Amino acid sequence: MGIRISPLGLGVFLFSLALFNSIAGLAGPLSRLLVLFPFFVFGSSLLQVWYSYMQFGFHQEFSSDHPVRGESIQYHFVIHQEGLLPSCLILCRFSFKGPGLTGINERSVFLGSRESQSWSFSFRCAYRGVYAVGLEHILFKDSLGLFELSYRVEPRMFYVYPELIPLSSSLEYLFTGSGETGTNPGGLQDDVGVFDSVYPLRHGEGGRQIAWKRFAATGIPSALKTARASAQSLRIVLDLRPAPFNKMEEARLLAEDLAVSLVFSVLRYMAERGIPAELFAGCETGPYFISEMKSFEWLYSRSTNILFTETSLPRAAWEGDKTTLLVSLLPPLYEAGSQEKDFYSIIEQRLRGGYRILFISVPGPEFVLDAQKDALHIAELLPFSPWIPCRVLDTRQGSEGIAHVFE
Repeated sequence: MGIRISPLGLGVFLFSLALFNSIAGLAGPLSRLLVLFPFFVFGSSLLQVWYSYMQFGFHQEFSSDHPVRGESIQYHFVIHQEGLLPSCLILCRFSFKGPGLTGINERSVFLGSRESQSWSFSFRCAYRGVYAVGLEHILFKDSLGLFELSYRVEPRMFYVYPELIPLSSSLEYLFTGSGETGTNPGGLQDDVGVFDSVYPLRHGEGGRQIAWKRFAATGIPSALKTARASAQSLRIVLDLRPAPFNKMEEARLLAEDLAVSLVFSVLRYMAERGIPAELFAGCETGPYFISEMKSFEWLYSRSTNILFTETSLPRAAWEGDKTTLLVSLLPPLYEAGSQEKDFYSIIEQRLRGGYRILFISVPGPEFVLDAQKDALHIAELLPFSPWIPCRVLDTRQGSEGIAHVFE
């Protein structure tokens, strides 16, 4: 609680006091009463504000205490006063802050004897993040504008977590043929007994294992590609650089939400099956190791703190010997600065090194078609791969695009 005296009101009071003192004795016996008149007005105004403050009460209700992404919430507020005298001017200031919400809403009211007033609002938790909604301030102002008493209230905090999308077994193609046999986690030597794929034989590779059946069927000399014998695992790298093209607030928030939902949907998929995963979210934190639902739930509860405000890509995107899932808001052909690698260089380096990588771009809805053209162009330039290593999440489909991107 705090009280403030209006500078203008204070000036008027001092002027009135000086004025009535100057006419002392000119009004006869009433002179003394006239001198006290400014003090009477000043005290009455203060008393009115204090009385209204002591006699007021309020109540607020939300239709849900744990909203999910996209849910519309109804907010109902009631203010009342129990005194017999009318209240001063009461100004209620409401906070509506969070992703997709902006600004302050205000309502003013004079309350009569034992009167109440109510208002209803609705807001939508359209995106992942932290929302501060509800009554923020109540200001009590006297009729003459001399005093202002403020009563501060903490708005209700809502934590809206990323939407988790059920993923089909199609996600397992990231591991199928990658050499995950359960022997020697992290082994670095190719195992001739672990089949990965077939690729056209190149000049100078005569010593490779020849795929005779493929050669006989197609007439194209082909070789068998073996894989590293290592346990199933996945490295997920979330690029926290903001998209340079998403100028519209809604498009930016949608792309960020879907990128985080994709990452945590994959992490839950891994945790439910007991497959180890590690998450690099930006350059400053991580890795976070996820091996079971308990560790996933701990990380999921902190997902509202993931912000796309960084300026560089984590080095984990092109290092290590694990299958890598790289998720970014940037387009596939984004040209990085001289200090960083572009996405094409990262994918090519990983593939030529014999490591699996899947890059998923999450552009704003208006840039999906351009990003798909870029991804197709990259696929034509990259070395032969048994699957498409560069994909685009169609944000125009909303959360459904997350499941489709792995098909």
